Amino acid sequence: MNKLTSKQRKLVYLAGIVILLIPIIGLGMPAAREAGSGGTLAQLRQQHELGESTLGSIDPTSASMNLVLLGLRGVASTKLWLDAQEQQEHKDWGQLQATTDSVIMLQPHFLKVWDFQGWNLAYNVSAEWDGVPDRYYWVKEGTKFLIKGTEQNRQFPDLYWYIGRYTGHKIAQSDEWEFFREYFMKDPDTETFGGLPDPLLNPGPLSPDGAAKDNHLVARDWYLKANEWEGNPHQQHIMMAMLFRHYPYLMRIEYAKTRQREGNFGEKTRVAWEIAYRDWTEQFGQEEFYSPGGVIRLDADEQTIQSLAKADNVDPNVKRRWIESYGKTCNYQYWKTLTSAESKKDTRDAHQLIFKGKLAFREGRTNRRGDNGELPSESQELLEQGLAKLQPVMQNYPSLLNEDNTIELVMLAIRYWFEIHHLNNQPPPENFPFQELWTLHENRIPNIDLLFMRENRANR
Repeated sequence: MNKLTSKQRKLVYLAGIVILLIPIIGLGMPAAREAGSGGTLAQLRQQHELGESTLGSIDPTSASMNLVLLGLRGVASTKLWLDAQEQQEHKDWGQLQATTDSVIMLQPHFLKVWDFQGWNLAYNVSAEWDGVPDRYYWVKEGTKFLIKGTEQNRQFPDLYWYIGRYTGHKIAQSDEWEFFREYFMKDPDTETFGGLPDPLLNPGPLSPDGAAKDNHLVARDWYLKANEWEGNPHQQHIMMAMLFRHYPYLMRIEYAKTRQREGNFGEKTRVAWEIAYRDWTEQFGQEEFYSPGGVIRLDADEQTIQSLAKADNVDPNVKRRWIESYGKTCNYQYWKTLTSAESKKDTRDAHQLIFKGKLAFREGRTNRRGDNGELPSESQELLEQGLAKLQPVMQNYPSLLNEDNTIELVMLAIRYWFEIHHLNNQPPPENFPFQELWTLHENRIPNIDLLFMRENRANR
């Protein structure tokens, strides 16, 4: 090499560079839109779903930011997280949103960024506002933030689950749930949405009568998407697989329960319970889960148990034990029994009578009727009819009498009934519907009194 002139050495170096570039170009050539295109590294990224295009939509701004920072992305991200915390403490909401957007530019595929910031906006920031429409706005912002996260990270089942959680739980279980559910159907920003829902939050479709989709059914759609990605082959990191996968079917139940809570007892609600029962038993109950005893199904009959035991070469009793154990984890039998009972017309009628009896009480229809006050008040009569109609239903579903929800429903109705007698200066009869249940659970009476006062607080 020393015998070569300077010019010759430069030519040798140039030739070496060209030779080395050939395999580098072959290995690192970027992929096109077609599957299998690009160099070896690009194909490996596609095969193992590590590339930007396989993770989700590509954000050019995010890639540019990473290049500009020259390896200091971690430092910049930490600084932005600290800024966001400070802005929240100072209630600088506009700047908080901008900072949050900058964080996701730097960490678009870091799940915890989407999880924490979405929850922070929907739960923490929304609680800082006094006006209910303002609170709802920030619940929407947190949910939309997660929806944006699924666009860039479509493989994360966790994100779809969180969206389902916000639209199902936050909307329907908050203290402002009545307003939130109304806003979910008709956004309070009428100037922007014209009396329709925010399409990013509630994409519809509208029903034939023009009504928007219920929040529980929208949540169900998101939970179903989470189930599609879970284990396919992507893993979620929230809870055991069986519990993760039961949420779409639980939303069917919550939809029917909330309709009753709002006083809707028509045929549509009864059918909703019927559909919830079918979904719970025929879909979720037939899914296969892996247990220490092998494959199980939660709604397996004896023939299925024998077949599963034979396939895994285990004793059928092993299958029965694990089916029972897993069933208890998700309250399978309880929800199966409840949806079956609630889908019956008599159950619907009993709930409706008790609801009307409570409403009559709150509206002051508690005085005895008749010329000489020989007839019970309208509220008392409705409650007695409802409890009497509920008794034969509970005889057909005795296990429900051991459940907290049923005990609370019955005892609260009896508490109203006692109060009506007190207002009319009359002792209640010694015998009354569900007397044994009332006596058995006397220790619950203080809590029932609190529920009674809470329901009638506005009338006091």
